[in-house]
Amino acid sequence: MRPVSVFIMDVSDSSSKGNGEALSSYLSKLESMIKSWDGQSGLVQVRHRAGDELIVLAEGYSTAFIIAFYISRIWKYRRNTPYYGLSFGSTEKSIDTIDIEKWIHPLVKQAREANDYLKKQKDRESFRFQSFDIEPEFLVMMNGMLSLQHVLSTQQTDIQRLVCSLYLIFGKQNAVADLLGRSAPTVYSHFKKGHSEQILQSFREIVGVLDSLEAKTFPDIMLHQENDMKTTIENDIKGKVSEVFSL
Repeated sequence: MRPVSVFIMDVSDSSSKGNGEALSSYLSKLESMIKSWDGQSGLVQVRHRAGDELIVLAEGYSTAFIIAFYISRIWKYRRNTPYYGLSFGSTEKSIDTIDIEKWIHPLVKQAREANDYLKKQKDRESFRFQSFDIEPEFLVMMNGMLSLQHVLSTQQTDIQRLVCSLYLIFGKQNAVADLLGRSAPTVYSHFKKGHSEQILQSFREIVGVLDSLEAKTFPDIMLHQENDMKTTIENDIKGKVSEVFSL
């Protein structure tokens, strides 16, 4: 058995007049970007389908969430925000042997149920987990953290959001200040007022919970793709930061 995770991503108001083709093109670019993050490892599968939907299958309990979070922070269409139904568990097959278009598995059903839950919300949140491979209390805790994270994220101004996202990628105040042509104290003020530390800490804590659950469930498997994936994503975005963030 192998630890895996899934997300199904949809886009809010994707059928709004005049935006459909641009969103579809953007999603195709994200699909290519995610494939490049995996490289030739065969640990991630991604498909852009149904116009405004992405589905990702990845090895590791936290990998799909990591990819989803980074996409949410670089997403360029503020009026058409993405939302993610997530699940994690195990499969007997290796990722590269699965036909994700035809894969019928409880994890896909759980991710779809989580996505549908968000779709029905009046004030739609960004992330929701559904999984049978976790105690209900942990699931409630993670989804509660994600609800709070969503509230803080939606309250950010454009500059606060940008600073938070750049902090996620670069991790250093001076690097963000240099990119934006602002003083370090000004950048820190945006970081603090935008509750960026709380947003990024909640991300790290949820990844930590997922990694811990994976280690307990699969004690004989030494997997490092989660940290490798974060490093790969950050290095890729650093190389095209002006394009990604329209700086």
